[in-house]
Amino acid sequence: MNPNTSFFGTLTEQEYIVDREQLEMIKKHISRFPLYLPNIKMIDRLQKALDSGQKISDADASFYFHELKEAELMEKGYDWGTAHPMAIAHYGVSQYSFYHPEVIKAYPEDFNRNWRKAWGID
Repeated sequence: MNPNTSFFGTLTEQEYIVDREQLEMIKKHISRFPLYLPNIKMIDRLQKALDSGQKISDADASFYFHELKEAELMEKGYDWGTAHPMAIAHYGVSQYSFYHPEVIKAYPEDFNRNWRKAWGID
């Protein structure tokens, strides 16, 4: 994990329970965009946490709350180009915090060296 405590903003050192309805909202939101396998992998991680009753933190929580906020903003009429940075700012997270290192490693062609550096993968 990234040692920088500001990496996860207000989500730092917190654990959360995945809500079934909110996960469905994320799935609906993601379905608006072209298929992106890292998103599918992150949703799978959230689904596994929900099914097992495991709490989420770090990248999983960052992805979860970012996508929920982005969906909320887009429902209010913001386009993705506006909603995306607003959602990042809302939680004060790093733009590199949304994908778990497991996902970055599984799809290296989708993540440049900035992602790997942020997570200490290189």
